[in-house]
Amino acid sequence: MAAINVDSVSHLHLYIYEPNYASPDDFTWENFLKAGSDLAEDLARLAKEALLLAHENVHDARFKLVIDCLSGILFLGTPHSGNTDADTLISHNQILHSCAKISVEKQASKLPLQDVHALANLAATFEQIANIPILSVFEHAESQSNMHTIERFFGTKKKALVDEQLATVSSNAEQMLGIHLSHGELCKISRLHDVHTSLSARTFLRRLLQDMSTHELERWTTGRSRAANEPGQGLMHTPSNPLNPRNLATIQPLHTINKKPILRSSQSSSMDGRATQNHEKLPPHLHMVSASRGRLLGSRTAKLPCFVMAQHSPNTDFVGRIDIFPLMDGCLLPRQTPGSKGVESTQLYALCGMGGIGKTDLAVEYAYSRRDKFDAIFWLHSDGVSQLATDFGRISMELGLETPEEAQDLETSIEIAKAWFTKPSNKGKQEGEAPENKSWLLIFDNADNLDVITDYVPLTGNGSILVTSRDPAAKTKFFAHGSGIDLTPLGSTEAVELLWKLVQRSSEGLSQDEQNASQAIAAEFDGLPLALIQTAGYIRWRQLSMREFVDQYRPDAQYKAVHHVASHSHLRRYTHTLATAYNIQELSRSATKLLQLIAFMNPDRIQEEVFLNPMPQEADNDYLWTFEVFDSARHELLATSLIKRNIDKKELSIHRVIQAEVRIRMSEKERYDTFREATALLAVLWPPGNLCTQASERWPLCAKLLPHLERLYQVYNDYSKAWKRWEVDPALPELMNEAAVYLHERGFSHEGKPYLNLALSLCEKGNLVHEPLISDMHLTMGALSNETNDAQACLEHNSLCLAERKEEAANNNKPDLRLAFAHSQMGIAYMMVKKFALATEYFKQCVEMLDGLDIDVDEYGFPVCNLGLAYWVQGQLQEADGTLTALLAQREKRHGKLDKVSYKTGRVLQALGNVKMSLARQAEERGNQEEAKLLWNEAFQLHTWCLQQYESTLGEFNHRTADACHKLAEHHIRLKNHDTAQDYLDRGLSIWGERPWFRNESARSSFLRGFHLKSIGGRENEKEGTWWIERATLLRKSILPNEAAKGLEPADFDDLVCFWSI
Repeated sequence: MAAINVDSVSHLHLYIYEPNYASPDDFTWENFLKAGSDLAEDLARLAKEALLLAHENVHDARFKLVIDCLSGILFLGTPHSGNTDADTLISHNQILHSCAKISVEKQASKLPLQDVHALANLAATFEQIANIPILSVFEHAESQSNMHTIERFFGTKKKALVDEQLATVSSNAEQMLGIHLSHGELCKISRLHDVHTSLSARTFLRRLLQDMSTHELERWTTGRSRAANEPGQGLMHTPSNPLNPRNLATIQPLHTINKKPILRSSQSSSMDGRATQNHEKLPPHLHMVSASRGRLLGSRTAKLPCFVMAQHSPNTDFVGRIDIFPLMDGCLLPRQTPGSKGVESTQLYALCGMGGIGKTDLAVEYAYSRRDKFDAIFWLHSDGVSQLATDFGRISMELGLETPEEAQDLETSIEIAKAWFTKPSNKGKQEGEAPENKSWLLIFDNADNLDVITDYVPLTGNGSILVTSRDPAAKTKFFAHGSGIDLTPLGSTEAVELLWKLVQRSSEGLSQDEQNASQAIAAEFDGLPLALIQTAGYIRWRQLSMREFVDQYRPDAQYKAVHHVASHSHLRRYTHTLATAYNIQELSRSATKLLQLIAFMNPDRIQEEVFLNPMPQEADNDYLWTFEVFDSARHELLATSLIKRNIDKKELSIHRVIQAEVRIRMSEKERYDTFREATALLAVLWPPGNLCTQASERWPLCAKLLPHLERLYQVYNDYSKAWKRWEVDPALPELMNEAAVYLHERGFSHEGKPYLNLALSLCEKGNLVHEPLISDMHLTMGALSNETNDAQACLEHNSLCLAERKEEAANNNKPDLRLAFAHSQMGIAYMMVKKFALATEYFKQCVEMLDGLDIDVDEYGFPVCNLGLAYWVQGQLQEADGTLTALLAQREKRHGKLDKVSYKTGRVLQALGNVKMSLARQAEERGNQEEAKLLWNEAFQLHTWCLQQYESTLGEFNHRTADACHKLAEHHIRLKNHDTAQDYLDRGLSIWGERPWFRNESARSSFLRGFHLKSIGGRENEKEGTWWIERATLLRKSILPNEAAKGLEPADFDDLVCFWSI
């Protein structure tokens, strides 16, 4: 201290604490920290413990004086908090071994939980005590020569014992000083300086001591006075900030997210197909047996026959192709009689060819002409992930396997449909009765990107698949025995016949000249069905004869230039043929405008209410549709055969080739302006969602509109480079966020990520920073990441959300519900990365904010439940029990027992059941078997109610329902109800399925199932148990590829799943 050279300090006392370490065999961090508590009133104690005790007892004059007199803290290589609570303890153990030669556990799986939580809570709480000057000195990571070498007990890799991340306490008033010294040399004050910034430990201390000298008398006299008269109003204890009542440290969002919103490297997703993850796939022999998937059907009965053709009705104008039908029949017609017990592999036939060649019309004709040959036929629009998922998800309801109330989870609905295709029957699962083997036909229309349909193609079952695609690989991509045909244009006779049908004229009444003109038209358009349809529409609309059209028809040279880029001569000819068949330039202004808007929407189902829904006054739209104008424009487009209409559903449809042609004929600026207008129309009609409250009543409308949002996504990506010159319309990222929220609500969290990635990149590109858009997008991405077990992305996006909402609340100078929930989501993120103590503080902060708001008590559901779970995970069972019991009572008072309002109640029941199980184990350890029995019974009842509540609010096939099944399996294993336990595990596994984002949960249930089977004994149980354990082990390896080999127990797999799923 002499080196500081501050002579004006009149009374300088040095307090030195030298810990008396216990022997290595007896050392625990819990006892070490407790020793500091015994020295509190003498001020000779561990710095953090002393400050915390004073902070918690600020009303006591003795501790108040401590706080008032504190001018600053100098930490010399002092460890604070690691990446996870377990990492914090491991880092402390490393330092303990290096400095005191005390060897303690370094493996996270074997750390004493009481030590983990003691240190983590100390670190988390210390961050809240004050905004006093702190200088934290750490070992600079850039120094290689001076790195401290950790002893062999912890490996020989050179690294800093206390680097910047471990040293920082995240205080607003903290300065960090990195020094190129070893850990043991950090006590050399004279060497602790940074030549670049002039920051040094000596300067820091000198300023503190000078401040003490200047304000010494005032500090002591006023401090005593305030301590006696105004407890809690000292230098450190400022009045509670309503925006930060617990004085949580400021979070610095990760720079990578600010720079470029991206998916985590461990996961990838695109709109081209189902999301994939970069992990090793299970070998085929470890895919779950069909019995598990069959569980999804249970005793439900399919309603047959079932014929679903979307918007397609019989085509009375269909001609030709008669030679193709026998080929299709040979492949697609059912091969077994009803009631046959055999199960054959699926048959596939593909209709391939360029756009406009007639693939869809041929598929429609085949479906209607063969509907009596199949028990079920389903038409699926397959040019986009979202629309295909929606169509496929409806199958379970169409078959009567799910009610609309049960079909809440779109992913589960898809799995139920897949289960039925594998074993198609119209009878429920009855013991001793063989199900009938019904036949089915799936039609994947416009599957130009075959990756989109990959996960939806049933590989087994008494069924057939018909695919229409521009990709000739569709014939053999999925089955080696698959077949198909590359369609060619219509022959001359068939083309003329189609033209006459379309213009509604009979060949008998036509003169030879008209017949010759008809043949000329057919030849000019190369027998291309779509071109003939457009030509016939134009002839009807203008009321021309065939000869008049031939005489007037002049190919437009402009579009020859547009389409000359085709690589093959026949494609170039057909493309030009289509281009010149359209007479778009002769349409009225209103019809042109309507056609242009339709060109940016999903072509199959364009709801007329999109245009007739009144636009808001403030909307930036220069073309407001009235019914009269819309009706006139629609009539003109129908008359020219540019669009079709489903009168019953009030929906329009258009060929994709026509859409593309319409967009090509527009200027770049016109394209972008029309795209923006289409976006605005959809934004007005889309019902907004809310992550905190899933309003299922809006889902039917969302399901209809989602394909349009998917098309906006696709079109924007196609034109994004050309549109960079214009400003970003906020309506587009808002809609992309809405699409992600809806998909999350329906159980398709992974598919929502591409929409959000586009939305975030658009906001960055357009410098869009207004609220609530930005924080909502990060909140949504955080929720999607959480749901798909992407912990790091969850933390990153929730930290960004919280930062945005803090800034917004600061502008209003008051907290709101949005800020409170952002703290709750931040707590979830910290739970995901195993920083439970810090998560607890964020849940507490959320609850304190809710206490100050005028809200419905229902809003407490998630945050308080999460707080109770945080207590439970850290072993604070009494706090957890009290918190969750009170919350359950609050919800029962508000909604009644086992309400059907929200699955929040199920969350509370599951959490409280977990707490009772832990208390029961504690009672057993104390030898109190009677108390343990009561607690076990209580836990069993709570988990039973949890399952019932989930089933009533989420349905029988939701992933949370599977969580409850796993818990009940644990109970029945304990009770030695072996068959029942296996039944619950089988049910849970059937819900997890093979979905990659549920591999964590699937691994956990697989291991428990195998572990239980092997414990029962017997040859078959041993064999089957080994199979399940092998499956679980490989799944775990794909999740934790760098984990060292070790013996595994069921508890090891609890760490893989989200804290509320344990």
